[in-house]
Amino acid sequence: MCGRYANFLTEQELIDAFEIAIVADDARLSPRYNIAHTQEAAIVVARTRENSAAEGRSLELARWGLVPSWAKDPSVGSRMFNARSETVAEKPSFRAAFAKRRCLVPASGYYEWRTQAGVKTPYFIHSRDESPLAFAGLFEFWRDKAKGDDAPWLASFSIVTTAARGAMEEIHDRQPVMLTRGEADAWLDPASSPDDLMAAIAAPAPELAWHEVGREVGNVRHQGAELIAPVSG
Repeated sequence: MCGRYANFLTEQELIDAFEIAIVADDARLSPRYNIAHTQEAAIVVARTRENSAAEGRSLELARWGLVPSWAKDPSVGSRMFNARSETVAEKPSFRAAFAKRRCLVPASGYYEWRTQAGVKTPYFIHSRDESPLAFAGLFEFWRDKAKGDDAPWLASFSIVTTAARGAMEEIHDRQPVMLTRGEADAWLDPASSPDDLMAAIAAPAPELAWHEVGREVGNVRHQGAELIAPVSG
């Protein structure tokens, strides 16, 4: 599961890490330390001459919680912030996006709650070398058909998750799919086959580190760098 994450990378760090050629005007966001589903966040998509006037990787803004094109209203997105890798290719809510609309979700790290003896403790999980994480994501476009062709489009996304691996099992039974550079390229490539995509999901994730943080992260109203500070003692 991935229910909260942080992205405090600068625009230049995002451009360099994700080889971004295009930055949408509305994607210039300030550092975020407590991103929750239903909020807007940055994603990286691959634009081609077939679907865009410009070509290359584009940093764009979308709402976390995927809304399928056939949904009656956008409220369904509040339940679709994660897509399980085991069923993503077949589940009606995600299969079209898995086939044609894949993205990367840039992150500095994410939060997970470890449960022991009924007590939940939050941790901040990040790459051991502090490099940016690239979550495997899916995106969709939706608009209210009842309002006609002039209705605005809603862009939304979901983060693909998989079973926890190695030491991560000590914290939670799920984790986001975190792609290394080669797997990220395959994930964005429209020519990748389903087997290529599943291989990217199954590939080893970047080496991770984590530490306990304060419970304030559980309240989305709390923001700021203090949320990722280790709990002392």
